[in-house]
Amino acid sequence: HRVDRRQRQMCIRDSFLISIFSGLSQEIKLKLIPGETYFHNSLTRVLMIQDFHGEEFESDMTMGGKMRFYVKDKRDSLYDIEVKFETMQFSMKSNEMEISANSVVSDTTNLFDVLMKEMIEKPFDITITDLGLIKNIEMDNVFDNLFSFDPKIPKIEKAKIVYLLKQSFGEEAMKGSIEMFTAIYPNKEITTGDFWKNEIKLETISTVIMKNKFELTEFNKDFALIQVESETVSDDENSFIEMNGELIRFSSDGKMNALYKIDSKTGWVIESNIVQNITGLSEKKWKIDSPLILKIPFTYKGTINLKSN
Repeated sequence: HRVDRRQRQMCIRDSFLISIFSGLSQEIKLKLIPGETYFHNSLTRVLMIQDFHGEEFESDMTMGGKMRFYVKDKRDSLYDIEVKFETMQFSMKSNEMEISANSVVSDTTNLFDVLMKEMIEKPFDITITDLGLIKNIEMDNVFDNLFSFDPKIPKIEKAKIVYLLKQSFGEEAMKGSIEMFTAIYPNKEITTGDFWKNEIKLETISTVIMKNKFELTEFNKDFALIQVESETVSDDENSFIEMNGELIRFSSDGKMNALYKIDSKTGWVIESNIVQNITGLSEKKWKIDSPLILKIPFTYKGTINLKSN
């Protein structure tokens, strides 16, 4: 009976604490500690299917790795953070080619492997607000190092691979991919069940605007859960870019659903699962002034899984 009574008291206490955390307004934002280090380990999987006059072409891509975030300083609402790739991986399979690289299992005969391994040697700096918005990102030293690395490598071949790496891991791509897991905080105190919205821009081989609607579904002393529903729309100003000797442009729209689990004390995302479904058109032409444009419908299905270890 004494044990049962103690258990009932603990349940009442826990229920009371949960009701307090759930009912009070919460200030949810980044509360990182200068001198501390935080991590994100992510894996992105994408399947793109293109319909070329009734014939389907598939591209299967995987990319990700572990990133280290060292908080150097905090000034008012701004954090100065040194970011470093701890590990990186990239692979793409399609009907026409197969590319893979891994910074951990390095093949010295694979130029992609060699350059990716070199990328993890150089950290870069970001300035980010306590609401998770990146104000500045500097990655020149990362890619300058790749261009100057090993002069024996043919310049043209090196330039092609560095271009591909920039599309997936360059400044604009990294800004968007980091903000996907940091630009999630409300600009006011909220309670469980409250909603808020924002927009962020993702840039890789095309620019996409994400219109996000967030809901705080749970908050306790250990973690908070944030549910997200997003619409993704191509930027109207998307222009043609050169890729493999062709000029290409993407236009698309779609939806994304995500669940973020964040640490209640620091605001850092400790786990996340994202599902993306997008449809659109890829447009190709051979010269910038050519009136002939080849339009190819595509579907894009992607998942992103992230953990803070």
